[in-house]
Amino acid sequence: MDKVTNYDVTLDQSEMNFEKAGPLFSRYVLKLIGPVDRRWVDCYGQILKERPNLARFRLEPATSSVSFTCRSTDGPAEVMGVVKRLQELVAMVNDAGNAALRAEQQPTNVRPHPSAPKSPASKPEAERPSLAAGLLARFSRR
Repeated sequence: MDKVTNYDVTLDQSEMNFEKAGPLFSRYVLKLIGPVDRRWVDCYGQILKERPNLARFRLEPATSSVSFTCRSTDGPAEVMGVVKRLQELVAMVNDAGNAALRAEQQPTNVRPHPSAPKSPASKPEAERPSLAAGLLARFSRR
């Protein structure tokens, strides 16, 4: 996964495309600008699960775009209102992605218990028994 320091995904409104989606609807597609990686996509999906009223926005991760439909009779003001809600959704996903990123980068405060056995990998290589010696010792015990 790419090293991302901050999610600041935005919509490229300069190239909003639309097409007829039947006699009653038009489908609009907006490109996303910024790092749309697995973490961002997962956050997008989680927000849509939590907020079913945003289900009209379909993310296409392969093309880094989002699409939505409106009635063919909706004018520019209605369409721009939907775009504004999409901008708010993208901002929420950026916030969630940044929070997830901070949580992943947070150092853990959990320390092993002092009486916990140390793993063989933590010993210097010279002190580790060889695999063959370990197997031989295991099978030769009675």
